[in-house]
Amino acid sequence: MTATAQPGTQRDYRSTGPELGIRDRYTSADFARLENEKLWPRVWQVACRIEEVENPGDFCEYQIGDQSILIVRTEAGEIKALHNVCQHRGMRLKDGRGSTREIRCRSHSWCWNLDGSLKEVIDPQDFDRNAISPQALRLPECKVEVWAGFVFINMDQNAAPLHEFLGPVRERVEHYGIHKMVCTRLRSAVVDCNWKLGHEAFIETYHAVGTHPQALRYLDDTGMIYEQHGDHGMHRIKPGNVGRPSARLGDDVGDRKDILLALTADLAEFDYYNEADVEMANALLDTAMALPEDVSMGTFFADVRRQQAKAEGIDLSGFDDSELLAGELWNIFPNFTIPCNAGNALILRFTPNGLNHEQCIIDIYYMKLFADGAERPPMEFEFYEDWRDTKAWGTVAMQDFTNLPYWQRGVHSCGFRGPLWGRPDGNVSNLHRALSEYLAK
Repeated sequence: MTATAQPGTQRDYRSTGPELGIRDRYTSADFARLENEKLWPRVWQVACRIEEVENPGDFCEYQIGDQSILIVRTEAGEIKALHNVCQHRGMRLKDGRGSTREIRCRSHSWCWNLDGSLKEVIDPQDFDRNAISPQALRLPECKVEVWAGFVFINMDQNAAPLHEFLGPVRERVEHYGIHKMVCTRLRSAVVDCNWKLGHEAFIETYHAVGTHPQALRYLDDTGMIYEQHGDHGMHRIKPGNVGRPSARLGDDVGDRKDILLALTADLAEFDYYNEADVEMANALLDTAMALPEDVSMGTFFADVRRQQAKAEGIDLSGFDDSELLAGELWNIFPNFTIPCNAGNALILRFTPNGLNHEQCIIDIYYMKLFADGAERPPMEFEFYEDWRDTKAWGTVAMQDFTNLPYWQRGVHSCGFRGPLWGRPDGNVSNLHRALSEYLAK
């Protein structure tokens, strides 16, 4: 593939034949090692939420490949990203998340302050004075910046600032108020597929026709909009197409009640909308059925969301129907997906499961906008070694998760020469273009 992305334009790259070499990116241990060497140490990536390090002493371990980074809130309230390794003999210092007053090695008890400065070396008289000086033993740091409540880190001290990396993403996403939302839950699970396949399943909607056929009752998936902005991508449903059956169905669309029930059932299960929104919509089914024919179910449900938000002290009157139903869906290179939805949102991250390149960890951050002064619940955490251990994902996500292991096995086939990308795969091909550039550095 030779095409390059032009910022702010629709790239519309179309393969003229199989994209040779892409298949190995999902199956090769050597390729995963290359990512660990040239991608993850050089790219901005989400490490955690600010709710996970809210108070002084709070820490959260972020693991990517064979690297471990410790995100810490210092006594002064600053967020630090420290390489999570004792400078004596290489012991990992902390694991998981928690709160501490110091960072002490469990082996020989060397100790650091929360800001990474040296606190104590046991029996210092037995070591070279210069080798154990505070300057020599400070814990190495990563660059760290916070945006929209997400803590981004970059192991490359020469990396450009985060705002330059994000480009137009920041302004476009903030339009939906995501930077004002609170994360109420992080639900994570292991899925048997390469991290890129997991990510790719959520950066295009072309797969709805095969993976989510029930969604075609309330979603016209034709006329999708795809854009590429540098290394990042955006896609969205054409305004007006949520709450409307797919044109693929012809006359087999059911009545308005079927459309509304399908819409609320699927997206409520996925927690894409608030429970209160769905309850109100269901309570108003008779009202919906009596609406004039020129009022779509999308417009009806958007109005329901405005009314419910107002009851909670939140003003969503500035958003149009499409922004309340399903706005822009941004994929931030390399592994972060933000489906923009005014009022509440689901945000996804895809990382390798340690050094197992044929498994990934899918993290879903559940975001909600609260009225000023409203009580905000503590962030909840769920982790499943097998995603099938809970059905809390909802039908749509479970359909994707079910597909992914079959996809991983499929790309191993010697009969698969490589993907054929068309317009609907624009964000996927752009992801691989950007990946190629990082790995070539």
